[in-house]
Amino acid sequence: MLGNTANQAAGFHPGVPLHLQVQRALGLHQQGQLDAAESLYTAILARHAKQTECLHYLGVIKYQQGRHQEAVDLIKKAINLDKNNPEAHSNLGLALHGNGRHQLALDSYARALALNPRHPDALNNRGNVHRDLNRLEQALSDYDSALALRPRFALALAARADVLNRLGRTQDALAAIDRALALQETPELHNARGTVLQTLQRRDDALLCFEAALRCDPTHLAAWNHKAGALYLMGRRDEALAALEQAASLAPQAADIRLKQAVVKLHIIRPADHDLAAERATFAQDLAAFDAWLPQQAVANPLAVVGGCHPFYLSYHEQNNRAPLAQYGAMCARLMGQWATQRGLPALASSASTAAPARKAGAAPIRVGVVSAHVVEHPVWRAIVRGWFSELDQQRFELHLYYLGGKEDGETAYARSRAAVMHQGTRSELEWAKLIAGANLDALIYPELGMDAMAPRLAALRLAPRQLATWGHPETTGLPTIDAYLSATGLESEDAQDHYLEQLVRLPNLGCHYEPPQVETVNLDLAALGVRPGVPLFVCPGSPFKYAPEYDHVLVDIAKRCGPCQFLFFSNVQASHLTDLLQARVAQAFAQAGLAPEQYLVSIPWQSPACFYSILRQADVFLDTLGFSGFNTAMQAVDCALPIVTVEGRFMRGRFGSAILRRMGLAHLVQADSAGYVDLACRLAADAALRDTVRAALAAQRDVLYRDAAPIRELERYLEQAVVA
Repeated sequence: MLGNTANQAAGFHPGVPLHLQVQRALGLHQQGQLDAAESLYTAILARHAKQTECLHYLGVIKYQQGRHQEAVDLIKKAINLDKNNPEAHSNLGLALHGNGRHQLALDSYARALALNPRHPDALNNRGNVHRDLNRLEQALSDYDSALALRPRFALALAARADVLNRLGRTQDALAAIDRALALQETPELHNARGTVLQTLQRRDDALLCFEAALRCDPTHLAAWNHKAGALYLMGRRDEALAALEQAASLAPQAADIRLKQAVVKLHIIRPADHDLAAERATFAQDLAAFDAWLPQQAVANPLAVVGGCHPFYLSYHEQNNRAPLAQYGAMCARLMGQWATQRGLPALASSASTAAPARKAGAAPIRVGVVSAHVVEHPVWRAIVRGWFSELDQQRFELHLYYLGGKEDGETAYARSRAAVMHQGTRSELEWAKLIAGANLDALIYPELGMDAMAPRLAALRLAPRQLATWGHPETTGLPTIDAYLSATGLESEDAQDHYLEQLVRLPNLGCHYEPPQVETVNLDLAALGVRPGVPLFVCPGSPFKYAPEYDHVLVDIAKRCGPCQFLFFSNVQASHLTDLLQARVAQAFAQAGLAPEQYLVSIPWQSPACFYSILRQADVFLDTLGFSGFNTAMQAVDCALPIVTVEGRFMRGRFGSAILRRMGLAHLVQADSAGYVDLACRLAADAALRDTVRAALAAQRDVLYRDAAPIRELERYLEQAVVA
């Protein structure tokens, strides 16, 4: 009796022929009534356990619910009963792909296409696997084949545009989507258009596209996810959290969304009177809760979690981040370890102490790998990495370069000319990991971690016996797979080891061989940019998130003491919304002090190097950011002999300006606190003779900063000691 009641509730009627029951279940499924369809499929299978369509499409429902392993099991049962169903093989590929089993998914699509070469879904879905593996040309070919069979195939049109975007053909991608949208409006196409516009830094337009996708389909998970990302990068944190709530309600077991809910609570631009301690406590609690929840889940795709949502903005808190980043790093290493095991990567040691045996002295050159997404004219390349390639002894060290980026310029060509081996191009994480592990490197260096998605995924693996990081992102990585952190004596306090999970290696002086860029000379009309002549000009060159609200008073205090003056900020198209938020917050501080913000604050677009140098040469004072100093901008100020005002911070990221001045023997210009900072800034602004004295000292002493061989020689010594028995 109870069984009959359950069957009736499921819509199962014993007197109705089986084929009609199945037809009705399929109809419910096609109408999107997944719960009803699932109940009916289940009821039919309770009486007819080998009903292949019910097994197959119940598996599809499990896939739609994100229960990928259950989907795989059910669809496999259906295929065992009917091996010649191309649709089942194609859907098995979907479930395997969802479970992160890329090669098995490709095998399933191959079987589907062998049975039916004109199967657009299988072609499109195979393209999606190639896309996830970064085999972008193969993905493009599959999408083109699918669209030849089904020209209005919205999913393939959207995916094709995404691949064009990844290949750097952004305008082609946008044009392709616009043509498709002229034929039909789908949430996939609107969402795809938004992601392309995000690449173009057109965040307002991208947000409109994600909202259009959600008007078409309020349950479109990717659109909610992308909307949250766009809002967060625009500084609209609370709205981003609300969008993530919607995404989480649609996919409660999605680990990447749950982690984003923790990370997005970190403000990019913190508001005035912000309670930083409360924000950090909340983040720590959320991260601990996520870390406790994670082992209970079968994370189908660790790559969606690792690298996709790094707590990057923790570094802009003037606090010791070792504990939270160590917890985050351990989680990343666990997930990537599981990922590596699932994909058959060779077992690699978990730490340098248990890694491959050290080399014997006098053997072949030491093989040093460098993994970077920025082998172009870029602050990380300019400050740190270029010196390795120009100065490491090529008789003793063999540089293997793994360039994760796609852009090229003269610096890329220079790197290629200096590397023993250089690998570049679109590869999947698995392909990069196999390539690097197969090179039998003695040491592997990650110059910047946290600035792109691929490098942290690779760094969370053990691909070489000795793995190092350095200050492209000036913060501990927190990864147990990174053995040492290359820093500098000039950048670190006595207790600095407490700030790092890794062994801290202090190279001499600034820790780098810096070659100043050759910048052409131009004469820029500052008045045309809105700069008022005849008053002191303070250059404020930092990215907007480097300006902490607890130091807004410093600018106000300078203005009060100096009288008429101007503070010049720069608005990067990639962060224009953040600049607006910063400007509004600082303007509020001026207004509350009874000062008219428009008389003091000027914001201009990001400038070319030549124009920026022209501004530095015409300005009066360079104001370094407190708490998170700037290295390249301070070096540029020195190159232009512009007086620098800075405070020596507690952490390495707050000590670049002070280290540069100390290296030049100008320690008397380094301030101990914000009061000293204000005092020196005002004295420099008021006293032309003092400015001239400082300018002369900078010009006379700056050569000591350039082409310093000592850090390279010490790095060579360290590498030999670390990898040779």
